[in-house]
Amino acid sequence: MTRPSVAVSSDLFPPPRVVPHARHALGGIWRLTSRRFFTANYWLVLAGLLAALVVLSIPATSSYEKAAKSFLPWTSGFYVCFAVPILSFIFGAGALRDDLGAASADYIFTRPVRRPVYVVFRYLAHVTVVQIDFLFALLVIAGLGRFWHVPGFSSALPFILPGQFAAVFVYDAIGFLCGVLTSRYVIVGLLYGAVVEVGLGNVPTQLNQISLVRHLVALVRPLHGEAGWSLTPGALAGTAPGTASIPVTLALLGAVVVTAITLCALLFSRREFAGSATRDA
Repeated sequence: MTRPSVAVSSDLFPPPRVVPHARHALGGIWRLTSRRFFTANYWLVLAGLLAALVVLSIPATSSYEKAAKSFLPWTSGFYVCFAVPILSFIFGAGALRDDLGAASADYIFTRPVRRPVYVVFRYLAHVTVVQIDFLFALLVIAGLGRFWHVPGFSSALPFILPGQFAAVFVYDAIGFLCGVLTSRYVIVGLLYGAVVEVGLGNVPTQLNQISLVRHLVALVRPLHGEAGWSLTPGALAGTAPGTASIPVTLALLGAVVVTAITLCALLFSRREFAGSATRDA
C-alpha cells in the first residue's frame, strides 16, 4: 500500500547558511578599501599631501647646486626613512580603528569570515592602497629630481623604490597592531619612535638592531652620504658596523610584518564588539 505523500512547507526549514569563500571575501574587502579612489575628498587630501611634500623639499632644492648635493640624501633620509614610516603607521592604525566602530561591526562581522582571516585580508587590501598612494608621492619626487637636474637620480630609483615599499609594508603592519591595542595609537607611536628608533637605534652596540628605521637606512644607504639626515645617525657613520646585508634586512623586515599581523589577528579575534543596535538599546 502506497503511503500518501505529505506536502511539507518550505517555511519549516531555515534557508541555507552562506558558505564562506575566501576569494569572495578578499574581493569584498578590496572593494570596500579601494572605493576611496572614487571620492573627491580622497583626491583633495592627496593633492594637499603632495603639495606639502613639495614645500618640505625646499631646504634641499633652494638652488641647482643645493639640489645636486642634498636632494638624494633628503629623499632617502627624510622621505623614505621618516615621512613614509610615519604616514604608513597612521594610515594603518586609523584603518583598523575604523573597523572597530559600531557601524562597521554591524556590517562587517555579521559576514561568514573568520576574524583572523579578515585581519590578513584587510591588511593586504589596505597596504596595496597605501602603496598606490605613495606611488603618487614617488612621482612627485621623480618630478622634482628631473626639474632640478639631480645627477644620478635615475640610478637612485632602484634604492628608493624598494625602501619605500619596505617602509609601507612594515609600518602599516605595526599601525594595525597598535590600532587593535588602543585608540591612542598616536601616543604609542610617539613613545615607540622616541624610545626605540631614536633612543635604542643610536646606541653603539648590537642593541641598535632593534630599530627598524636603521634597517630601512641600510636599504637606501648609498643615497645618504656621510652628511645625510636620519633618525638613526649612527647608521650613517662609516660603514655602519652591525648592519646586515640587504637580503637579510629584507628577511628581517618581512618577519616583523608577519609577527605584527599575527599578533594583531590574535588580539582582534578576542575582541568583543558592540554594534550600534546594542548601543541604541
